[in-house]
Amino acid sequence: DYLASLTDAGWLVIDAPGEADDGLFARDSNGRPLVRDAATDSVVPAETATRPLLGGCAILADGRRAVPVFAHLAQRYRDQAYAPEAVAERCGVPAATISRIAAEIGHVAFEQPVFVDQPWTDARGVEHPGFVGRPVAMHAMRGISAHANGFQICRALHLLQLLIGSVD
Repeated sequence: DYLASLTDAGWLVIDAPGEADDGLFARDSNGRPLVRDAATDSVVPAETATRPLLGGCAILADGRRAVPVFAHLAQRYRDQAYAPEAVAERCGVPAATISRIAAEIGHVAFEQPVFVDQPWTDARGVEHPGFVGRPVAMHAMRGISAHANGFQICRALHLLQLLIGSVD
């Protein structure tokens, strides 16, 4: 729900190898990003969608294929090159420990959420009575970011925060 409602995870990315706009967001004639709406299974501006689909693909009005941001992300990280067994030695952390920590993060985020009863208004002007809090925190300040590849480490942490809905 968090990814579909509050991020660009459903925005369509043009899949047209060799064309200048390959890999860019698909937009309508007014420049608004497009999504595939779950309610109608049609391509619509993101701001008008009932609920953007996060997977699959869409055919744009010009006949080209487009895929949601989240589908690209999922495809990349489901690659066996990122499996705990494949990265354990490089990370210096046993595969079993990586799997255990991942399971703990997922369990706490999705099985032990808290509801924060604090009204708020999102960027689209929609009012909400409160929000779901994921009691998982990560901190990536000077220690991580000052090292070689620190940006990529911080990026990975922030992607994890997005995936579990713990931003803000």
